[in-house]
Amino acid sequence: MHNNDAERFRSAYWEIVHNLDLLRLRVWEERGITLPQLRILFILRAQPGMTTNALASQLGLSAATVSGLMEKLVKSGLVERRQDPEDRRLIPLHLTDAGWEIVGEISQGNRSYLGALAEDLGDDLPAVIASLERIVAILRSRPALMLAARDEVNR
Repeated sequence: MHNNDAERFRSAYWEIVHNLDLLRLRVWEERGITLPQLRILFILRAQPGMTTNALASQLGLSAATVSGLMEKLVKSGLVERRQDPEDRRLIPLHLTDAGWEIVGEISQGNRSYLGALAEDLGDDLPAVIASLERIVAILRSRPALMLAARDEVNR
């Protein structure tokens, strides 16, 4: 790959990321939500009933850090702690209606925006989809977390 191609790829990538992030950042700012808190909301949407320890493991954060994030989400009414009737030591976490609303608002905004972009691509859409799917396949073989961990070891 020529340097010019690599630079064009990086430039296009960051332009896309920046534009898509503007949608999410607006909602985060309006709601006073941090990125780590948002990650927790989306994980709990996909996996209701996770515990703080399970979240910490999935996020690669300490249980104490996640516990602090959870406390803020509970106080803001976005997450609730429940009791597990079979094991009272476990405290499953669930989104409240307000938590579902925020996750839905962000998801719907992204869906609408991406739908409009897909429509604008017209006949080029299949080629763009194929390219994006190829990028996803490559990313799965080189996860960013794996690279970050490798870089940390090499320091």
